[in-house]
Amino acid sequence: MKFAFVYADEYLLKEGGKIKGELLNTEEVPRKMYKIQADGGLEISIASKYIERSAKGERESVLEYNTFAPFEEDTIENHLKIADWCSKHQLPELSRQHWNRILEHDPEHKSARNILGYIKGEDGSWITQRELLSSRGLVKHNGSWKTQQQIDVEQMLEKRKQAEINWGKKIDTWRTVLPNHTKAKSEILAVTDPLATTALWNALSAEQNEDTRILLLKALSNIGTSSALHNIARWSMNTQENAEVRRTCFDEIRKHSAAKQALVGFYVSYLYPPHDVATINAAAFALGEIEGRSAIPQLIDALITVHTEIITVNAPGPAFGTFGNTTGTQFGWGTQKRTEVLNSQNQEALTALIKLTGVNFQYNKNTWRAWLIESRRTTSFNARRG
Repeated sequence: MKFAFVYADEYLLKEGGKIKGELLNTEEVPRKMYKIQADGGLEISIASKYIERSAKGERESVLEYNTFAPFEEDTIENHLKIADWCSKHQLPELSRQHWNRILEHDPEHKSARNILGYIKGEDGSWITQRELLSSRGLVKHNGSWKTQQQIDVEQMLEKRKQAEINWGKKIDTWRTVLPNHTKAKSEILAVTDPLATTALWNALSAEQNEDTRILLLKALSNIGTSSALHNIARWSMNTQENAEVRRTCFDEIRKHSAAKQALVGFYVSYLYPPHDVATINAAAFALGEIEGRSAIPQLIDALITVHTEIITVNAPGPAFGTFGNTTGTQFGWGTQKRTEVLNSQNQEALTALIKLTGVNFQYNKNTWRAWLIESRRTTSFNARRG
């Protein structure tokens, strides 16, 4: 047989890296130096204190392999036994050598073909999975077979993710010295990379200082993409935010006339239940601020909205008379819940309508709708304008 194997051990270094080679001073005990004949024949001496460990378990298996495998008769049966032994002793490369030798004896050996990853091609010939997938234009990438297009997309997404992480670190660093650091303000206002949008939104969501929130909103406006402006609109719907910060949202949105129509649709989505009264009024106010005339029909519908509320009330309990000198007591007897239907007249919807149309029919939806139909018949008013 031709499978005698000279083992090259791997020695891991404490400071990182490894050296592969044959240990020459095997009999030296204790060993102060490792004398290793590395691949290529170069002899290296390394102090023991720099060696982390060597793969001794694997070395012992190889030594045992060399005591019997080279002397076995070159038959399929023997190679099957040796290949199985190598697999059980974590020697995959040696196992493959024996499976390949079996194929030299019997090219149609099914087990050998399966172990070595062969399959039948369309023409009936044996082909490895790698060869088959490569012929289909697939590439091995990060342990999986993928098209080059998939790889390109993954790499692009990974670069995007890393860029977003880097922006997050930069903006968090600038935030630590705001609101009074002039250079940090300038840096944030100079950001125009769309990949900074998520980092700015995260910073805005975490920020407690009003001046810094305004600065971050302006930075999103400077980026100016639909995603950045959508985040400004989202923030404007924060009904707990103060008036100055919300006013900044609308000032910045008005700078981007091309994006206003898309944001009209965003605000309209908040005009109806199940959104609460505060949210509906916030959306109506926003539509007035960004001159969303195309939303006039929806604002008319939102003049009065119907809301269902569950009211919890205390239920009276039985009254107990006096016993001796004890005063009678009325005990609570649990709680009850009831559903109430409430009609809300939404002031901001009316205010927005007056602002957008120049007329005022109070909360009379029918009169508003009649006026809208009539106005569409004339050229003096275009409900789609803006």
